[in-house]
Amino acid sequence: MRNVRVYEEAWPLHTPFVIARGSRSEAKVVVVELEEDGVKGVGECTPYPRYGESIASVMAQVMAIGEQLEAGLTREQLQRLLPAGAARNAIDCALWICRPGAKAKPWPSCWAWRCLTG
Repeated sequence: MRNVRVYEEAWPLHTPFVIARGSRSEAKVVVVELEEDGVKGVGECTPYPRYGESIASVMAQVMAIGEQLEAGLTREQLQRLLPAGAARNAIDCALWICRPGAKAKPWPSCWAWRCLTG
């Protein structure tokens, strides 16, 4: 059984992000942690209000599928379960790391292998 944790964090930016609509000195993110068999996968996302997302709505989406995540939901199943957006992104990133065989082959080596083999 997989352990699931979801929480909010504020990450300070090294340099303020400034655009015409305003500036930010921190990024408010939702963090998803999945842990199974001693392997912890962590994913994060920044909800965007212009896409109808908020910290609360993204956390609610993650918690709504908490039982499926605990039961071993796969990345492929996730694609069918949640629409594209911040919540699915954070979970997907955590699942890349927290997957069968992750101890034997960490995900950075998987990406490097794909780049080398095309």
